[in-house]
Amino acid sequence: MELEQRQLRVSTFKSAKPLLRLSPSTGYLAAAPFRSIECVHGGRRVTLEAVIDEALPRNALSMSSKAAEQLRLTEYTWQMPAGVTRGRIQFGPLIGILSNPRWDKEARTLRKSSQTEVLQRLVEAGREHGAVCFVFGIHSVNLKAGTITGYVLNDGVWHRRELPLPDVIYDQLHSRKLEQDAKELREALSKRYGSRIFNDGFFDKWQVYEWLREDRQVRQHLPQTRQHTSMSSAEAFLSSHSVTFLKPLHGSLGLGIARFVRQRDGSYTYEVKRKTSAIVRGKAASAKKVLSVFRTRLKHRPYIWQEGLPLATYHHRPVDFRILMQRDETGEWKRTKMFARVARIGDFTSNLSGGGDAMPVDQALAECLPKVEQRNRAKAQIRRLSRQVVDALEQGAGRTFGELGIDLGLDTSGKVWIIEVNSKPRKTPTTEKGRQDLVDLSFERPMRYAIYLATKAAK
Repeated sequence: MELEQRQLRVSTFKSAKPLLRLSPSTGYLAAAPFRSIECVHGGRRVTLEAVIDEALPRNALSMSSKAAEQLRLTEYTWQMPAGVTRGRIQFGPLIGILSNPRWDKEARTLRKSSQTEVLQRLVEAGREHGAVCFVFGIHSVNLKAGTITGYVLNDGVWHRRELPLPDVIYDQLHSRKLEQDAKELREALSKRYGSRIFNDGFFDKWQVYEWLREDRQVRQHLPQTRQHTSMSSAEAFLSSHSVTFLKPLHGSLGLGIARFVRQRDGSYTYEVKRKTSAIVRGKAASAKKVLSVFRTRLKHRPYIWQEGLPLATYHHRPVDFRILMQRDETGEWKRTKMFARVARIGDFTSNLSGGGDAMPVDQALAECLPKVEQRNRAKAQIRRLSRQVVDALEQGAGRTFGELGIDLGLDTSGKVWIIEVNSKPRKTPTTEKGRQDLVDLSFERPMRYAIYLATKAAK
C-alpha cells in the first residue's frame, strides 16, 4: 500500500514504556483495529503500541520519551513529514549528507568554513522540500549498530546527535585523503546503499576517458589522451604535439597541471600550476630534457598526457564552458547552469578557485566566434554534448549519478571538445555575477533527487 505523505506535529511525554498516542484526525490509521504500528526513521524500525488520544490536536502524534529514544528521534524532528499507511508510520525521508564536518567542542557547534555554508544551504533546501537532513563524516558511521553521529541544524544552530542510518546519502566528501583513510568503511557503505547513495567516490581522468571513448558520438570530441607508462612513450607523445598537457590522474581545481609548448627550434617551454595559484615556468632544450625535470614527479603520482587544442580565447585568455547537470525530483537529468570561465591574465587554466572569471556563455562566444551562425551552432553543440556525456558516463560506469560538472572547450573552428568531467562539482550559496535563482536551484535539485530516491525505495 502506498504511503500517504503528511505533516505530523510530534510531541513527547515522559514514560519508560515505548508508546504512541495518535489524534483521531489521522483517519483510517487511528480507526483501524490494531494496537501496534511499525515506525520507521531512516534505518531504524521499531514496532510500538498505539492508542487513540481524543485530546490531541489535528495531525498530532505524541510519543513517549522511550519510543523517541528507540527511534533516534530528537527535538529537531518535532515538526516533520511522515508517510502514513495502515499499520505503519515512516518519518522523514531522512537524508544524510556525507562531508567533512568539524565539531568545535568549546563553541558546541560546527566550525565555520566555506564548506559549512554549503552544507547549511543543502540542509535548508532539503527541509524546504519536505525532508529531514543532517551532515556527517565517514568516521562517525557505525554500520553494525546502524547509527551515525551526525549534525542537525535547528534555528540556525548546529547540534550533535546520534541518528539512525539515513534513507539516502548525498556524497559531498571532497577529500580524497579522507576517502582513502576510510576505504573499507566507505566501500561497505556504498555496497549497503547501492543506488541510494549518489555521487559516491571520485573519478580519475583516465577512467573517465575510457568510459567516454566507448560512445561513438562522444569519442570524436575527446582530445588525444594517453596514460603515463614510461619516459619513452611520454617523449613520443610530447614530440608529436605542439602543445601538450600533463594532468594528475586524481587532481582537481587545475592544481598540478603542466603545459608544454614545443618551440620552432625543438626546445620546450613549460608551466606548472601550483597549490598557491602561482605558476612555475621553465625551458629545456628537448623533449627528453624537459621530461627529466618532471622525472621525480612522474615516479610518485599517476598522470595522463593530453594533446593541447587550438582553443578559442577571450581577450587572449583561455576560456572554457562549465555545464552543471543535475537530476531533479523526477529522476531525470536537467541542465541547471551553463556559464563560461575565463582564466586570469597569465594563467593557462580557467578554474574560478584560481582567480578565473565567470561570465554568460553568449558574452564569451561573441568574442570567440565572429559569426552569429557559428555562435548558435556552438551553443547548441555545447548543450547536446553535455547530455551525451552524462549518458555515456553512466553507461561506462554502470551506475547512476545525481550531478556532474562538465567542462567543455571550443576551438577556433567552432568545434566543442571535452576537457574534464567532475563527479563533485563545487557550489557556492551566493553569486555576484550570475543568477541567484540558478544558484538556489543548484542546491535544491540534489535534495529533490534524494527525496525521489527515498520515496522510490519506500514503495
